[in-house]
Amino acid sequence: MNERSCCGHPRWRCVALVAALLLAAGSSACARRSKLDYWFVDALEKVFPEDAAGARRLERAEFDAARNSHVSIQLALRAREAVGDLSVDALPLTGPGMPIESVSVRSVEYVVVTSNTPNTPEEELVRKAPALFPDALLDEFPLTVKKNQTRAVWITVTVAANQEPGLYRGVLRLRQGAEPLAQIPYRLRVHAATVPSPVPLYITNYFNLSDSHLQQFYGCAQYSDAWWELMRNIAGFMGRYYQTSIGANPVRLVEPEVVGGTLRYDFSNFERFVETFQAAGVPGPIEGGNLMHRQRVRNAPLMVRAWVVEGGRAVQRDLERTDPRAQAFLRAFLPELHRLLERRGWTKLYLQGILDEPHEWEREGFVETAELVRRLMPGVRTIEPVGARQDLGFMEKTVDIWVPQLGTFDDRLDVLEAHGKRGGEVWFYTALSPRGRYMNRFIDYSLLKTRLLHWINFKHDFKGFLHWGGNYWGPEPFKDTQPVINEGRTYLPPGDAYIVYPNRLRRTFSSSIRLEQMREGIDDYGLLRALAGRDAAAARRIAAEAVQSFTEYVREPARFREIHRGLLEAASAAH
Repeated sequence: MNERSCCGHPRWRCVALVAALLLAAGSSACARRSKLDYWFVDALEKVFPEDAAGARRLERAEFDAARNSHVSIQLALRAREAVGDLSVDALPLTGPGMPIESVSVRSVEYVVVTSNTPNTPEEELVRKAPALFPDALLDEFPLTVKKNQTRAVWITVTVAANQEPGLYRGVLRLRQGAEPLAQIPYRLRVHAATVPSPVPLYITNYFNLSDSHLQQFYGCAQYSDAWWELMRNIAGFMGRYYQTSIGANPVRLVEPEVVGGTLRYDFSNFERFVETFQAAGVPGPIEGGNLMHRQRVRNAPLMVRAWVVEGGRAVQRDLERTDPRAQAFLRAFLPELHRLLERRGWTKLYLQGILDEPHEWEREGFVETAELVRRLMPGVRTIEPVGARQDLGFMEKTVDIWVPQLGTFDDRLDVLEAHGKRGGEVWFYTALSPRGRYMNRFIDYSLLKTRLLHWINFKHDFKGFLHWGGNYWGPEPFKDTQPVINEGRTYLPPGDAYIVYPNRLRRTFSSSIRLEQMREGIDDYGLLRALAGRDAAAARRIAAEAVQSFTEYVREPARFREIHRGLLEAASAAH
C-alpha cells in the first residue's frame, strides 16, 4: 500500500494536518447551526429523549484506554428545531504512534420498555416505565433529531495491542448532508497496560438459531447457502464480542438415515457448523446442549428429544426418559458422537449438558443420565446451570462445570470452592434473576451493573459467565423487549431475552449499549488478571474498590472511572 498521500507527506501526517484545520474551523461551523446542541456524556449513562441540553455533560472530553481494548464514547445531540439528514464521521486519532483508525460510529436507537423489572427498589432503576429506553446500536445514517428531543451517537475506538502509549487527539465531524455543522474534538489517553489475548474467561450467550426463528427475521432456510452465510456473519460478530462457546447441538444438527432398519447418523452439518465458528474467531468450547428437558413445573416428567424409526423413516420425538426408545437412542447416539469427537480431536473441547437447572427432586433421572454420559463418552466434560440454594450433592460426581445463578450463592461460596478443590470448575450465570440490588443486564438497570459482572468473575476466581438470552426475540424486538415464555407463564424483565438485535439487511446481529459495556467489562477482567500475575495484592485491592459484595458495588460512573484509571495505571506500572 502507498503510505504517501497526494501532498507528498506520510499519510498519518496529512491526517493530523486535516484534523488541526477542522478543529480550527469547528467554532464557526457550530455557530452557524445553533439550533443543534451537542455534548459528551459518559458511556455508562443512558441518554433519554427528554434530557435537557448539556444534561450530565462530561467536564473533559478525555478518555482512557488500555492497549488491545475497546473504548465507548457517547455524544448527545438535542435539537431546538427538527434536524434531519445528520451524519457523524470519526477521523483517525493522531498522537505519538501510528494513527488509530479503527473508530466506528453508530446511532443509539430507543426501544420500548412496558414495565420495570419486578422486585427492584426505585433507586436501582434508571427510570420508571413505561418509557423509551436507549439500547440498540444501528449503523444506519443519516439520522433525524426531532424538535426538543435528545438522542445519542455511540463511538467505539478499538486500540491495537502494539499502539504506542500516549495522548491521542480525535475529531468527530458533524454534518447535515454534505454541509459541515461542527468539528468536535476529543482526546484518548492510551496507557501501556495491555489486555491479554485471548482474555482468559469463558463467555457464553445462548442463541436461538432454530429454522423457524431465523426464517422470521432473515428469510433463509436452514443449510441453504444464505443460511451458512448468516452463520458466518453471526459467528464473526460473536467472536468480536468475546463469545468463546460454540452452541452446537448435535441432536439437532445431525442428519439421520435408516439403514437396514437401524439409524445411522451423518454429522457433516455439525462439523461444518463448528468449523464455521472456529474460523470466525469463536474458539470453543463446543456446548452440545442438553440431553433432557421438561416443562417448568414441579415433578414434570423428564423428556428426551430422540431420533426414532417410524414407518421406515427417521423422525424426531420427545419421549419420556424412561421410555425404552429414549434409552435406546441415547445408548446408540452417544457412542457415535464420541467417536466423531475423538476423530476430530474435539473430545476435551466438547461440553455436554444434561438438564438445564436441575432440582433435587429430579436427582434420580439426572444422575442416571449423567452417569450414562460418563460411561459412553469418556473424557467429555459435563456442564450445568443450577440454582445453588439447594443441596448440590447430586452434582458432585456427575457435573464438571457448575454454573450457579448469581444471587443464590452469597452464603455458599464454601460449597463452590470445595467443588474447585475437587478439580471442578465454576462459572456463574444471570437470567430472569437476580434483581433488586444485584447486578444484571436488564434494560432498565444501570450500565454499570452490566460492566461489573466480570469484576465478580475476577473477585471470586470464577472461570466463566453464561446468559440464556442472546437473541430470543419476539416478533417486534424494538417494540416489545419483554417477550412471554414458558407457555405464557413467564413475563420477562426488559431485555432479559436478548442483548443483540436483528440486522436483516446485512444478515447479522446489531449490538446494544449493554453488549458494548459487557465487552469492556471483559477487557477489565483481562487487565485485572494481567495485573494479578505481577501484583496480586494490587489487583485484589482495586477489585475490592469497585465490588465489595454481590449487592454493594460502585454505582456512580465518575467514581468507577477513577477506579478504572487506577487499574490502568497499576497495570501499566507492572507492565
